[in-house]
Amino acid sequence: MIAVDFGNTRVKFGFFRNGNNNNTILKPDSVLAVDSLFAVESVSGFEAIVHWLGGVEEPSTWYIAQTGNFLRWNKLQVKLAEFRPRDRFEHISYKNIPIPVDVEFPEKLGLDRLLSVYGAFCWRTFNSACFEKEMRILVVDAGSAITVDLLAGEGYFAGGAILPGLNAMADSLSKISSRLPRIKTEDILFAVYPGKNTEEALAAGIYWGAIGAIRQFHQLVQTTLRNAGLPSRVPIFLVGGDAEHLQIGLSLFMESENLFLFPDLVLCGIALAVQNQPYFCSLTGDCL
Repeated sequence: MIAVDFGNTRVKFGFFRNGNNNNTILKPDSVLAVDSLFAVESVSGFEAIVHWLGGVEEPSTWYIAQTGNFLRWNKLQVKLAEFRPRDRFEHISYKNIPIPVDVEFPEKLGLDRLLSVYGAFCWRTFNSACFEKEMRILVVDAGSAITVDLLAGEGYFAGGAILPGLNAMADSLSKISSRLPRIKTEDILFAVYPGKNTEEALAAGIYWGAIGAIRQFHQLVQTTLRNAGLPSRVPIFLVGGDAEHLQIGLSLFMESENLFLFPDLVLCGIALAVQNQPYFCSLTGDCL
């Protein structure tokens, strides 16, 4: 099967072959990530998908979790169906994801947020050597927006927070005044403080502002647990295109055993949601 995480700026594909050799671990055999507009409008963008699936001859089912432009995905699906006429395409909704949701309007919840928390729930469930049974987990998805969501101890999606992604913050600051430049993405990712010029000051505000927001939400959860007399260890799972960069800053304030980089968690969440067997995804590296 092919899991598809179709977001606002990127589309990420994960290929999962039937009959995994290890019945306790589910992870993509291969992953492709491309700009969503590039994949639809560009010949070379679509050829990248064709090349990625070059050795897959058997019919496959595509499970699509869509949070981005619907018209854009529809155009891409037409091209994919012509390329692979024996394949099936299934769109998943929040109803297909077997985890309770404690929010006011679950039908409006971004599927990528719900799927990543469900992936965290499955990992917690099947990896008791790393995590206590009812341990809370923060799932930080760092893409176009940064979402900070909470897996509750009882095993449900408890809600979270949404803030601008690093590039979105850079865009918004450049629109405030003509004196504030639009800084490059690579400058944000390696921000120093204190900044000695306007560009460095902007980069520091964006990068360390995001780190500070995540830390604040983490501390809020820990404080709530301590006040209730509960264990206050709260690991963070980092997902999304900027996850690796945020890990660098967060590692200055957190122990390594509480900070995990899990780039394919949404894709794994899709695969887990449509499987009948209790598989879970493999984290990068050891859990302890």
